[in-house]
Amino acid sequence: MHIEMNAISRRAPVISEQAELFAKLTQDLIASYVRYPRMDLDDLYRLPAYESFCLGAYACGFVCRDFPLLDGQAFEKMKTEPRLYLSECSFRSLRHWIHMLLRAERWNHSFASHIGEAIETGALALVAERLRNDQSLRAR
Repeated sequence: MHIEMNAISRRAPVISEQAELFAKLTQDLIASYVRYPRMDLDDLYRLPAYESFCLGAYACGFVCRDFPLLDGQAFEKMKTEPRLYLSECSFRSLRHWIHMLLRAERWNHSFASHIGEAIETGALALVAERLRNDQSLRAR
């Protein structure tokens, strides 16, 4: 056995405990973020909850090595209008959006935070709520 160096495949299932943990990490990040109304990027990057959220996205199977790029316009709409685009999408679409959120965050590091924007628009809160409570996301 060895430690794998690549992200998992989008074909690998996410087990319920991974989804639950990622929902908790998301809620912890949101709670940390809202405590500081004038947070700048450096403050965000220094939050332990931010680091845990980013690492957890990989560990919980939400960042995958083989997802194609999501259309930039669709990604933005999901982030800025989450009730319209994220409230009823499939688990695969939710997972793909989280994947793109983390990839966009890495690409824009030090310039802008898509994660911060997703907190402010309520997109991440909606994702955490769905991962915890939406039975339509569960395999039957």
